[in-house]
Amino acid sequence: MKNGLLILVCILCPVIFLLPACKKLLEENPRSSISPDAYFKNPESYESAVIGTYDGLPLNVTELNEMFSDIYGTPQPAEQVLPIYQNQPSANFYSSATAWSVPFAMVKNANFILDKLQAAPLPDAKKTQLEAEARFLRGYAFFYLVQMFGDVPLPLKAASNYQDVQLPRTPQADVYTQVLNDLIYAEANLPDVAPQQGRVYKLVATAILAKVYLTMAGNPLNKTENYAKARDKALAVIGSNKFALKDNYADVFHNVAYTSESIWEKQYIPGRQNNPLQSQASPAPGYVPILLPAAWFINSYASGDQRKVWGIRTNYPSPAGGTLPAFFAKFVDLSTIDQNIGPSNAKVPYSFPIVRLAEMYLVAAEAENEVNGPAQAYQYINKIRWRARINKNSTTDVPDLKNLGKDQFRDAVLMERKWELYNEGDAWFDLKRTNTFQRIQAVRPTSLSVPIGPYNQTWLIPTQEITNNNIKQNPQYQ
Repeated sequence: MKNGLLILVCILCPVIFLLPACKKLLEENPRSSISPDAYFKNPESYESAVIGTYDGLPLNVTELNEMFSDIYGTPQPAEQVLPIYQNQPSANFYSSATAWSVPFAMVKNANFILDKLQAAPLPDAKKTQLEAEARFLRGYAFFYLVQMFGDVPLPLKAASNYQDVQLPRTPQADVYTQVLNDLIYAEANLPDVAPQQGRVYKLVATAILAKVYLTMAGNPLNKTENYAKARDKALAVIGSNKFALKDNYADVFHNVAYTSESIWEKQYIPGRQNNPLQSQASPAPGYVPILLPAAWFINSYASGDQRKVWGIRTNYPSPAGGTLPAFFAKFVDLSTIDQNIGPSNAKVPYSFPIVRLAEMYLVAAEAENEVNGPAQAYQYINKIRWRARINKNSTTDVPDLKNLGKDQFRDAVLMERKWELYNEGDAWFDLKRTNTFQRIQAVRPTSLSVPIGPYNQTWLIPTQEITNNNIKQNPQYQ
């Protein structure tokens, strides 16, 4: 996988929105790179190019997607992190640059692959599979970008010159149309079974479509007719009987391979790669954690909820003596704390779930409530609450929900998402689509340098992209 990616990067150069470097490379014709025409010479090269496009995943494990939400407390001081927590980000921050450049690199690579596939020496069935895979990854990247930045450039062909990458921003409604086009094509043409774990297949596209429709139904598009589509896609995944919830919440995590609940995961090579959540969440000596649970969130769980008892550790012994601050253990290897293994030596290859079955139940619950009210939605959310119980026979530990109005159920399912999906990259997106950023203001009234406002709907576009591509910046944080 890595070889395919490294070759592809050398071939294509960072064409999309890294213009000064790319222009120089185009002019100097560096000896260290080869052209796409020279690379795509044998059937295996197309497969390796597609595999290489996955390397930027997961897109949503950043301080932007998670830390700037209501469930997190003050991070330990780290470069550029505290200003983000305080709602005073800068267009010059590397987190914004990464949030822009990595998904656009995926788009760029997918476009080159799609361009070369037309004349590829491959059977038609193989061409269709690789086209569907490349279009899925392009659509998924655009889905991330449009949520983060609103209107974004929409490159749909391989760049052949400098002018091809100087594109205006496309209205976000049109970006979502392209996202749907790519994902619907992928759903229709991807295989039922992935060629290998980590690559996408038909039901991954179905699951991501459920998330896209749910997002489009909310803020800022408010296309409420998409709630029914979100529900139907989520139920298609559930009804496929290809997945099953693990009875024990803890068994979903700390794995290096898929479980029965896994739909799509980012996997890491043991001994060589590290899940970034280890460094972002571990408070052990030598680490600088930025994803620490807020006190209110720790106290918000019902009694007997394993998602708290197992997933949030309080008063954990520190190898330096005393106890550590409360931390999320979902992706932290506790043995690295017990054995005092610092970040330079800790290689924690726990898989990261990009989408899993539990979320499909929560999508179905939320969307069904919006369409018809809570009567038929209880069955989906209560399935997740039953799993969360340490004592499955208890009627008081994480009790089933009942007798709620539509608005009450809406609030309940959004809270359930926080309890179930913390650290998995959805926190900021949920606040945006539900237009509930004021929750941050409520729990951080003295921590914000800038009050919550309309500008929180998008992140600032990196300064170099504004300059290089002559596009307008998002509303500044005042």
